[in-house]
Amino acid sequence: MRADRLVSLVLLLQARGRLPARALAAELEVSVRTVYRDIAALNTAGVPVVTESGPNGGCWLLDGYRFPLRGLSADEASALLVLGVPAAVAELGLADALAAAQRKISVTSGGGSGSPGPALVHLDMPRWFHGAEQVPHLPALASAVRERRQLRLGYRRGDDRPETTRVVRPLGLANKAGVWYLVASGAERDGDPAVFRVGRVTSARALADTFARPSGFDLTAFWAQWSASFQASRPKVEVRLRASPGALAAFPEVFGDPVRPALSAAGPADAAGFREVTLTFEHETAAATRLAGFGGQIEVLSPASVRVRLVATARELLEGYSPPGRMS
Repeated sequence: MRADRLVSLVLLLQARGRLPARALAAELEVSVRTVYRDIAALNTAGVPVVTESGPNGGCWLLDGYRFPLRGLSADEASALLVLGVPAAVAELGLADALAAAQRKISVTSGGGSGSPGPALVHLDMPRWFHGAEQVPHLPALASAVRERRQLRLGYRRGDDRPETTRVVRPLGLANKAGVWYLVASGAERDGDPAVFRVGRVTSARALADTFARPSGFDLTAFWAQWSASFQASRPKVEVRLRASPGALAAFPEVFGDPVRPALSAAGPADAAGFREVTLTFEHETAAATRLAGFGGQIEVLSPASVRVRLVATARELLEGYSPPGRMS
C-alpha cells in the first residue's frame, strides 16, 4: 500500500508541478505528517522531492527529473491507454488498479496531465436484449486464479438442481459475450479441466493450499477447443421450411447471427417469393415454439414431428382465444 502511495505522490508532482502538502494529503487521503514522511522516504531512495515552508511554499520535483517507466515503447503505452476501464475489468475488481496504471503510464509517457484521458475504444460485450448476469463471487475467483490458490467451490448447474461442493484448482477465467466462465481442474485427481458458469457459483472460498499450473496449459487454446466441442455436442434438429420474404428478413433478428449462413444457402424464390431454407434448433419443441410466431409466413416441410407440434400449438392458441361456449 505504501509503495503504491509513494509512486502516486511522485506522479502527482510530475503531472501538476508545485503542490502544497495539504493538497497532496487530500489527494492521497492521508495526513500532512504522512506526506512529509513519504517525501523523506523518497529522498532517501534518490527521488529529488523539494519542500519549502511558508505561504508560497509547497512540494515539487527537482527540475529535469522524470520518474522512470522502463520497458514500454510508445506503441505499447498507447495500447494500454486507448481503452477506458472495461466492464469486465471492473467485474474482476481491478478497475482502480487499471485506472492507476493508466494514470502512471499517461504521466511517464509524456501525457503530463496525470489522467489517461477519455477512452477511445469502448467494449460493450453483452448482446442486445440480454441482461447482465450477477456474478458476486467473480472477484474472489479472479484473486484465486492470480494467487494460484485452491478453491472450495459451491456450484448449482440449474435452478432445479441441488448444490454441489468441490475443491478445484482455478486455471483461468473466460468471458463469452458478457457471460463469465471459470476454467478449473479437480484438486484430487488429474484430468481435463472443466468449465463452470460463474453466475451459478454459490460460494467460493480460497484455501491455504497453492498449486502449480499444468505444464503447457494455454487458456486461449483450451477455450477454443472446448467451445468447438461444446457446440458440436449440443443436440440439433434440422427443420426444412418455406419462408416468405418478410420472414426471411426477420430471421436474423429472431434467431441471431448464426442463422445467416442458412439464409445464404436458401433456395431460389418460387412464384410467391417463398424460399426453401433449413434451420437448426436444439430440439423439436424449441423449433415449433419459435416458428409458431411466423404464422402463415412459413411452412414446415420436414420433419413431420415438428409439423405435428405446430398444429397442436395452433389449436391451443385457438382454444385459448375462442369466445366462451364456442368450439374452434
